[in-house]
Amino acid sequence: MPDLDPGAIARPRRPRPRILVLVLLVVLLGPAACAGLQWEDYMEAAYHARQDGRYREAEELLLVAADYAAAFPANDLRRAMTLNDLAEICVAEERNAEAEVLYQQAAEVIETALGPDHLDLATHLATVGAFYAEQGIYTEAEPRYERAVAIMEPALGWAHPEVAANRAALASVYYRQGLHAEAEPLYESALAVLELALEPDNVRLAEILEEYAGLLRTTNRGVEAGPLEARARRIRATP
Repeated sequence: MPDLDPGAIARPRRPRPRILVLVLLVVLLGPAACAGLQWEDYMEAAYHARQDGRYREAEELLLVAADYAAAFPANDLRRAMTLNDLAEICVAEERNAEAEVLYQQAAEVIETALGPDHLDLATHLATVGAFYAEQGIYTEAEPRYERAVAIMEPALGWAHPEVAANRAALASVYYRQGLHAEAEPLYESALAVLELALEPDNVRLAEILEEYAGLLRTTNRGVEAGPLEARARRIRATP
């Protein structure tokens, strides 16, 4: 992982000339709305462009927002919001190396602004953990999920659904690395909470049940795995 300056704003691409971005804003917002534009205006326009799947336009708007954000204090959360949104554009376009840098910079801003034990930091760490897990980079996902759970559990409580969901995600990361002893109690505790918190046909329950059953079969406990697999099949068969 590269050393990053939390005060910096990474720029994934060279933006088009500012005049073209202003033309884009006129199209999106209308001429009257484009006088005296601020960071918030570019972020909002970028959000709408992204919702419509116009990622290139969204990125160009975000890069202008980043120019504004560069003048904010290093611990201003608007910097983190800009970085995070740019990272998500990169993820959508499978530019994962750029997203990694942006996510890390956002994490540094959040921690500087809010401290190492804030729930907003935990939420961001879980997002980054999922980013790595989806790529199969479990050694990077693991410490993010571990830290997210360590922050969330004292603040929200053991039985909070968000805590349980992140325990399940951490269990999955352990399981896929062959760390079965570490994964098993997390699967058990996550299921105990999520079976009450989620609808009985929620596909996330099926996913957790299938992974836990896979762990049990891997550790020669097929008899225990069978009922879990049957429950997962019933959930997936539900219309």
